[in-house]
Amino acid sequence: MNFFQRQDEARRASRRLVLLFVLAVLAVIVAVDAVVFFVLSLMDSRASDSPSSIGQWMSLNTGTVLGTSLLVLGIIGLASLYKTVILNGGGGVVARSLGGVRVSADTTDPAERRLLNVVEEMSIASGVPVPEVYVLESEAGINAFAAGHNPANAAIGVTRGAIDSLNRAELQGVIAHEFSHVLNGDMRLNVRLMGLLFGLLVIALIARTVLRVAPHGRSRKGGGAAIVLAAFAILIIGYVGLFFGRLIQAAVSRHRESLADASAVQFTRDPTGIRNALVKIGASGSGSQIGNPEVDEVAHMLFAPGMKRFFQTHPSLIERLRAIDPHFDPAEIERMRAESSAGKQHVDIDSKAAPANAGLDGLINLTGVAAGSGIAELVANPVTAHMQIARDIRESLPDAITNAAKHASSARALLFALALDEEMQARDRQKRFIAQQLGEDLIAQVEKLTPTVDTLAPEQYMPALQGAFPALRQLAREERMRLMSCLNSMLQREGKLSLRSFALRKLAQVQLRDSIEPHGSARSLALDVVQQDVHVLFSVLAREGHHSEEESRRAYEAGMHHVYPRDRPAYAPPADWVAALDVALSRLDRLVPAAKEQLIEAMTKTVTHDKKLTLGEAELLRVVCASLHCPIPPLVQSEPSATK
Repeated sequence: MNFFQRQDEARRASRRLVLLFVLAVLAVIVAVDAVVFFVLSLMDSRASDSPSSIGQWMSLNTGTVLGTSLLVLGIIGLASLYKTVILNGGGGVVARSLGGVRVSADTTDPAERRLLNVVEEMSIASGVPVPEVYVLESEAGINAFAAGHNPANAAIGVTRGAIDSLNRAELQGVIAHEFSHVLNGDMRLNVRLMGLLFGLLVIALIARTVLRVAPHGRSRKGGGAAIVLAAFAILIIGYVGLFFGRLIQAAVSRHRESLADASAVQFTRDPTGIRNALVKIGASGSGSQIGNPEVDEVAHMLFAPGMKRFFQTHPSLIERLRAIDPHFDPAEIERMRAESSAGKQHVDIDSKAAPANAGLDGLINLTGVAAGSGIAELVANPVTAHMQIARDIRESLPDAITNAAKHASSARALLFALALDEEMQARDRQKRFIAQQLGEDLIAQVEKLTPTVDTLAPEQYMPALQGAFPALRQLAREERMRLMSCLNSMLQREGKLSLRSFALRKLAQVQLRDSIEPHGSARSLALDVVQQDVHVLFSVLAREGHHSEEESRRAYEAGMHHVYPRDRPAYAPPADWVAALDVALSRLDRLVPAAKEQLIEAMTKTVTHDKKLTLGEAELLRVVCASLHCPIPPLVQSEPSATK
């Protein structure tokens, strides 16, 4: 199942989730009504000395029936709405609710530094912003999760037990599993599920509170007995909500966890990493358990079960291990437990890699992807070569860039230093505009970074931008809105601009917007309603990558024919292409997943029409695709099976 199929599956799962939630709410309302009607009809019967059935009582008290149903519906609805609004703050909200502590980019803890390195490399390989990283310091179990509505407001949480117990390969396997959720739409579904289920779980919370304050012992006489009876009734109702909540969690989660395991193996091409991490969970005394009382709400998000319960959100440990390694012997868990007791476990710490630029040669050899349309198959689908090159790219970034990405104020400067045009007059004009909008102090920081940014290779631009996002997320929402407004204005007012600067600026705008408005726009458009937008995109791409007007026209036709085989606009790049392409990309982002897949295949045909793909063209294609929420890994010469 590729990225676009997973996106479609996530959309169908979302619809199923809403249906299951509605059915669960109806079941809880019926349960509440039944208890209330029984108690009140019994009281009426005693008062009148003439017993009546529940049906008779309901027919005579329709106002009470309706009022009770609306009250329960209101409690569930408001609780779900409240939780959903809270979760709009991003994955960090979930991590902090479990006691997570954000890992600073300046950390000196070797295990935390290794964790950050693995997450950054996975982000570079995947082509998405670096998520915030949290450590659940008080949790000894081996576990992890990814939370957020999209990659731009995501957070990765890892228990202290995981980073202390797992070696680099094992940790990479776990993080690859979580990145699968980030890339394929599972994370958004999981957060939506968390918001909806809180409405059902709140009934159980009310039940616990009522029982806690209900009179005990002798004080149960009279009114106290009625309160205890009501508390018992609410307890039953609460468990009805809890039952359905856990049932939905299990129904939505189990299949997607198996897919994430398979994706982790594909990302790393090293099944031993995630395999051995699962073995260590089985061998560990703490297992994957999480002691925080909020764990019930996030059970479906975790790498492994965080608590014991009847409706499990994950396949069994042995089932997962045998899916990865069909020859797995459960006795290995006992051997691992014995080694652990004997103190034989060893956790490695990151060491400096070999000279980083030596590994970047793989980015120059692009003939393998230039020949075909397999780039669409690489969307959200990094493999071993991408993971290796990602480490080299991370190591190759200048210290000035990595240091600027660590703190919010300097990350703002890095954002705009990357967005400046190469042409000096345009750059001076842009700096004056930024100073007017955001102040001279920011421009002073931008000017310090500009000489270093100008030395970056094409493959370093995106990682430099994506690496700034954990720090940018620490800015207040209003500050991020000001940054986005400035980028919007720069895109709208620039008549002439290099396509690379435009693409980086557009990507920054998109990802800032995602962090501010996590739900985004509905992706429901078909290709037949965006023909003019596709025309603008392909005209600009064709003109950028070819030397003559005739070559550009042929490249344009090659791509457009793939999307519109019959009727299509003639090749005609717009005069004000910056503003036109800005609008076009925003509209194209609203295409359904299958249409985006076809669009990327067509873009590849246009860009590679001359039978070659330069590094600059490859990176430009990646930035454009990322702005359409179709992240592509670095375009290296991959193995023959890499896209299968």
